[in-house]
Amino acid sequence: MDSAVPLPEGLEGLLDEFALDAAERLDRVEQGALALEQGSRDPAGLERMRAELHTVKGNAGMLGLEAARHLAHALEDVVRGAEPDPVAILKGVDDLRRAIAGSAPLDPAAAETGGAAAPGGVRVPFAVLDGLVDLLAEMVIEENQLADAVSRGPTAPPAAAWAAVGGAAQALRRTLDLVRERVMGLRLTPLRTVFGSLSRIVHDEGRREGKPARLETAGGETPLDKALLELAGEALGHLVRNALVHGIEPPERRRAAGKPARGAIRVSAATRGDEVLIEVSDDGAGIDPDHLRRVAAARGIAPTPDADPYDVLFLSGFSTREGVDLSSGRGVGLAAVRAAVTRQGGRIVVRSQPGRGTTFELWLPLTVAIARALLVRVDGELYALPLALVVGSRRLAPGDAHEVNHAGVLRWRDEMVTLLDLGTHFGTRAARRASGHLVVIEALGRRRGLVIDGVHGIQEVVVRALDPVCGHPLGVAGSTVLGSGRPILILDPRSLIEAPLHGGSRS
Repeated sequence: MDSAVPLPEGLEGLLDEFALDAAERLDRVEQGALALEQGSRDPAGLERMRAELHTVKGNAGMLGLEAARHLAHALEDVVRGAEPDPVAILKGVDDLRRAIAGSAPLDPAAAETGGAAAPGGVRVPFAVLDGLVDLLAEMVIEENQLADAVSRGPTAPPAAAWAAVGGAAQALRRTLDLVRERVMGLRLTPLRTVFGSLSRIVHDEGRREGKPARLETAGGETPLDKALLELAGEALGHLVRNALVHGIEPPERRRAAGKPARGAIRVSAATRGDEVLIEVSDDGAGIDPDHLRRVAAARGIAPTPDADPYDVLFLSGFSTREGVDLSSGRGVGLAAVRAAVTRQGGRIVVRSQPGRGTTFELWLPLTVAIARALLVRVDGELYALPLALVVGSRRLAPGDAHEVNHAGVLRWRDEMVTLLDLGTHFGTRAARRASGHLVVIEALGRRRGLVIDGVHGIQEVVVRALDPVCGHPLGVAGSTVLGSGRPILILDPRSLIEAPLHGGSRS
């Protein structure tokens, strides 16, 4: 920060707004410079870049940020030149970002990635705020109506009193649902806000590695909870670097294989039910599973025969590359990515074809704040099961389930599903139930029946992360607190689908 020049009186509160606005404008300048390097000579694009820098310069000057103002002015001159140098523009953007970061508390993730990967604030249209204020006014009225109904209850006939209280409570609940829907909408941010920084990563890593590549993106409008946006930006940064460093071949090898000298990396996103699927694909050399096994064996790693061969890519310290990799590495970066994604209830899937390329599928929950859940009873405990992945339920009578290879199975809608008794899974009972209740869940393209004692009802729950001291129990996604104050665990259907089935006899 330009500490020698104090901010003009009354403008201190504008510093954060300036930082957010400048980050967005510099992102657009950066994208223009990358387009220049790809051969674009669009005069209108250059004019837009100059306009962005001119605005940053003026705003910095208004706030007394002289270092940022001078850098913006110098960069504006570079863009105005007869033959603007994209490399010089990118360096100027980096210098200006650092100057602004020293003047205002930009989000650290944005500074590290060189863009606005996870902005520290969001902009809300006044119309949206006005709508929330209107709903707040409705809530105040309905709260007063509920309080009035409760106060008149002791002197009114019981039926009338309960009707008045119930009606007021239902009206308040409807308004709360609208507030929740609109507030959650504010938390959902388009993924294009993290796509922007990926072009710069491809540019920088391509120059460092001597591997020219282009980035293609699709699905930038796909929404993601802002709480997960930083994780998505970090994960995509690792995966894009990984694609360029390990996936894309050098130009001479690509030509020899009949490919264009310039590699292609594609990032796409789409909503799949209550999840967001982000794919990072490259048209590089692909990953040979047999080669992976040989490298793993040479390093003393012996995966089981039925294990996914690509799992070794996510082991800490594992790499198929010789020498030290300072920017990206299979093993270090990928291990960190999977650990972070798993903590948030997501997962990573790898698909590859030798000679054709590799795709990393990143699955993340759409939101991590509030979820509708089915409350289930198991051995005196209550658990919350996300309702979006429940496909049906029924009572389980003796003789309904059968045993195959010491595991329970049951026919469900013309298909056989395996059964997981939550009591034996969590160690609250020694043997599987022969009767009780069955809840069928679907995830990862598979179904499984969960055997429980009974269903307690449906409720919206606030999702909280587990305390780190609890570790990461298989089948548990988080925790919540019921209206009674009772804390319960939130189950993770995806890991329950993959959980090993407990053998042993039924009770």
